Amino acid sequence: MKFIVLAVTKSWDGFCIAGMNEDGEWIRPISRTSAGRFWTRDELTIDGRFVRVGDVWEINGQQPAMFDYPNHTEDFHVIEWSFEESLTHTELLEFLEDHCEGEEDLADVFAANGRSLCLVKVDRFTHYSTHYDDKHRARMIFSSAELDMNNHHTNNGNVVVKDCKWEGQILRNGRISSAYEQIYVCIGNATPSPYDGVEYPQVIGLHTSPHLAYSNHYPD
Repeated sequence: MKFIVLAVTKSWDGFCIAGMNEDGEWIRPISRTSAGRFWTRDELTIDGRFVRVGDVWEINGQQPAMFDYPNHTEDFHVIEWSFEESLTHTELLEFLEDHCEGEEDLADVFAANGRSLCLVKVDRFTHYSTHYDDKHRARMIFSSAELDMNNHHTNNGNVVVKDCKWEGQILRNGRISSAYEQIYVCIGNATPSPYDGVEYPQVIGLHTSPHLAYSNHYPD
């Protein structure tokens, strides 16, 4: 199937990717050649270029017979894959608009109710960083006239930012413009916390018009 990358996040020493097939169905590719659930940096680097949102892959594989985590129903074990092309920014925005989801979908992800990924459109956001317990984190608060972006797993609706491009920009540069004509957010639940079992929601992909350029530090 064709797979369009919509989220690239760093997880420990590896990376997690997620996106949709051409029909708008969520897919979280799991590498069968790596240890655990995450991809290595080398696997995601093609001709010296690290994977980016909008890349299109051809993937072959299957859903696992049993999901590692019951709500992460988007998992897909990849046996073979190849890079096909990259969507233009206009093509990416058109794809996001066509496959945007709504309030009920978002509520199910926040509640870890049978799914862990969602794509929604918001009106605006603010961002900031925190430093607590030796961890420097980027966070965002979203506003939308049509969506309730608050959930009981965060304070004041803030969500940790794991999108490699935006997390790096916020933590290195501090303030980034929040004025955009279009804003699409991919929300993804982390695997259950070993401390309390909660699947905390995260910003795993943020896509805007105008486009935020990749820094020289990406994906770190």
